[in-house]
Order: sequence, then structure tokens, then C-alpha cells
Amino acid sequence: MSRPLRYSLAISVFLILAVLDFVPIQIPARMIFPLLWLSLCAFCLKQWALTAALFFSFLGDVMGWKNELIPQIAFFALAQILYIIIFSRLMPPKNTWSLPLKIVLLALVSLVYGAAMYWIFPRVEDSFIACGIAIYALLLLGMCYAALRHKNAFLISGAILFVISDFILGINLFVQHIPHAGLSIMIPYYLGQLLLFIGSQKLYESHY
Repeated sequence: MSRPLRYSLAISVFLILAVLDFVPIQIPARMIFPLLWLSLCAFCLKQWALTAALFFSFLGDVMGWKNELIPQIAFFALAQILYIIIFSRLMPPKNTWSLPLKIVLLALVSLVYGAAMYWIFPRVEDSFIACGIAIYALLLLGMCYAALRHKNAFLISGAILFVISDFILGINLFVQHIPHAGLSIMIPYYLGQLLLFIGSQKLYESHY
């Protein structure tokens, strides 16, 4: 099977599994399957760090399905660390932004982190969870900054969607209930993970 055909198959199956999460039929634990599939795709491509990042995301989804917030944060934190490593190690020397623009991007990411901490952090009653959220948010935005450094539209779009998804999740959990929160959280999450997967393929192709 050719590489483009394999990518098309991987993306098509992922989209089908993601759509199944929103249809009104009873499928146990259906929200965990899309990231499990993507991790298996990365494993078949022998992209070990990406496999681990996606598998930790899958485990985070499992914990979210079980309503286990602290393990969910921990697994997604590990996924963000691996994404940061991937995006940093596969940085093309001539395909990055200028230093002034990097400073602007870092300032924007810092502003988002400050806004999240100002709005969400004070409303988290459990101090242990609050510390975990603060650390995770820092890792999430570190991943976003690492992605923004690339001139890679897939990585940039995926990272921004991931941040949007988690920001909405934080507001829904700790600030106020959001109508149709499941759709508002999971659609940008699934699209973000898929775009990060596609963008990572571009990085691997340019290095190997």
C-alpha cells in the first residue's frame, strides 16, 4: 500500500470513529477509539514518540470517560511533553519564524496562559487539582509554542484547536456549564489531534 493511500485510510477511519462519538446510538466507551486508532497508525509507521504521545492521549480519554480527572490530567501532560519533544527535535533549520515573531508568539501564548489562570484557576477548590491544572496548562501552551515555531499549517491549526478544546473544558468544569459542551470540547479536540498527526507526518517526511 502506498504512503498516500495509507494516510488516506488512517484519516478516513479516524473521522468515522470521531463521528460515531456524536451519533445518537449506544456504543460503550466510543470516545476512546479515535485516539487509539491514531496511536496504532503511528505505531505501524514506526514513529515511536508520536505513538507514545497519541497513546497517552488515548489513556487520557479513557480517564475522562471514567471521570477520573487527576489521571486524565497526568496522561495528557505526558502527551504534551512528548509533542514538545517531537516538534523541537524535528525543527527544520530554515523553516522557522524570525526572532521578533517568535517573541510575539511567546507573548501571545503567555497571555493565553495568564488569562486561563486568572479565569479558571481561582475557581478550582481542590489545591492539588489546581496545581495539576497550572502545570498542565503550562505544558499545553509549551506544546502550542513549539508547534507555532514551525511553518506548518497543520501543526499550528492542530495546536490552537487543542488549546481551544482544553480551555472550553476548563470553563465547563470549573467556571460555568456550557450548553452542548460535549460538542464544543470534542470537535476541536478530535480535529486538533488529527491535524497534529498530519503535521507530524510532514515533519517526519522532511527528516527521514
